[in-house]
Amino acid sequence: MNIKLINRGQEGELVLEGRLDTLTAPEAEEVFNQMAERFEKIVLNMAGVEYVSSAGLRTLKRLHMAMKKKNGSLVLTNVRKMVMEVFEMTGFAGLLNFE
Repeated sequence: MNIKLINRGQEGELVLEGRLDTLTAPEAEEVFNQMAERFEKIVLNMAGVEYVSSAGLRTLKRLHMAMKKKNGSLVLTNVRKMVMEVFEMTGFAGLLNFE
């Protein structure tokens, strides 16, 4: 997985590319944790994400909880249809914010 940061002051946009799965989730979580400490709002641009596994879902949930704990916000954008179906089937569509 490739992660590119676009810094907008209090907001950070992370442009994700690849798969968020068992192999890539630990590295992604490390980046997400750093960004959660740094920004008040995180936008995850998911246009390049083709697959999310249960490990990826856990990573996203932890990021969501970290942002919620500090009264920040997390928004997912440009989610592909196949990935959105995973969010809907697992109940994450009701937990996360999408634009």
